[in-house]
Amino acid sequence: MTDIYSRDGNQNLKTIENADKFTDWMYSEVKPYLCKNILEVGSGIGTYSEKLARDFKDSKITVSDIDTKYVNNLKTRFRNNKNISCIKLNLENRSDFKNIKHKVDSAIALNVIEHIEDDVGALNKMYALLEKNGRFVVLVPAHKFLYNCLDESLGHHRRYTKEEMIQKVSMTKFKINKIFYFNFISIFGWYLNGNILKKTIINKNKMKFLNALVPGLKFFEKKILRNKIGLSLVVVLEKQ
Repeated sequence: MTDIYSRDGNQNLKTIENADKFTDWMYSEVKPYLCKNILEVGSGIGTYSEKLARDFKDSKITVSDIDTKYVNNLKTRFRNNKNISCIKLNLENRSDFKNIKHKVDSAIALNVIEHIEDDVGALNKMYALLEKNGRFVVLVPAHKFLYNCLDESLGHHRRYTKEEMIQKVSMTKFKINKIFYFNFISIFGWYLNGNILKKTIINKNKMKFLNALVPGLKFFEKKILRNKIGLSLVVVLEKQ
């Protein structure tokens, strides 16, 4: 990944971590599909790793990142958590998988797959890693028309349509358990900031505003929109 991604990406990760209601909301959408021994791919600064550590105390949890600086920070952050191991993991580098020391029953990758040029190859590697009936939960950016300078600065190769994701999964042995959209309201902010204003940094004040709206947004998306449109796409994959 580029130096721009390292600079802007780190700032954006910190902005998102401070939006506690929003990150709790995103986490609540994927948590039900996780169980037993868990691998988190692309843990970054550990925002969701912290939630995994809190909720899966009896599980072996492996947190990982492609960036060794993040891995070292994760080791410091979770040095007192005996059930958590921190490793370097690049889904395009098969040798990195040797760093995983125990079986994986479920795995999670939030805003990771879009960074990988060979995304189908990465899915196949994850399939081989999982135990039978294991799950891989991914969240990726959605809608081609939203691809803009924000995506470029963050090192995204693409945004996905639901049809494209289904087609790519069909090139693996995974079965789709569930697929749905997440975070409808942020479509407008992403388009305004990236497509029109050409910003590469998530605005902190706007993120705070979104964070405050979360309780109402959760109800609106579930009960009214029924997760049929959103800035992101969540895909729950199962190994047969």
